Amino acid sequence: MRGAVQRHYRLRRDRAVIGSEMARTLTPKDHRQVFATAMTALLAEFTAYLDRDGADPVADQVGYRQHALWLSPAELDELIGELRAAIAPKLANQPSPERAQYLLSPIHFPMEAPQLEAERRTTGAEQETDT
Repeated sequence: MRGAVQRHYRLRRDRAVIGSEMARTLTPKDHRQVFATAMTALLAEFTAYLDRDGADPVADQVGYRQHALWLSPAELDELIGELRAAIAPKLANQPSPERAQYLLSPIHFPMEAPQLEAERRTTGAEQETDT
């Protein structure tokens, strides 16, 4: 419409890194803003994917799952290490005719335990089972 310009914005991945030192200085409000920005960028990338001609989430093996895990601090460290070990070598892959680029966005944070589970842990109550 009369001189209107449509613009598309994308996150520059080379600038989208917050190191551990900077993360330590962020307030809860800052963390909310950073997380919201990350989720907005993720949503924009997913929307751009779905808007492409020929996008087929089933054929492209698109995944968006969530798993609630019970982990000790040591188990969390181990899991993070295993994920890094699996992902890091693939970061060096170069484009080729047989490769498609995928966006992988691991996110993890502690969840608040449901009240019933918290009570069981503090009282040592046995878990009921159906027979």
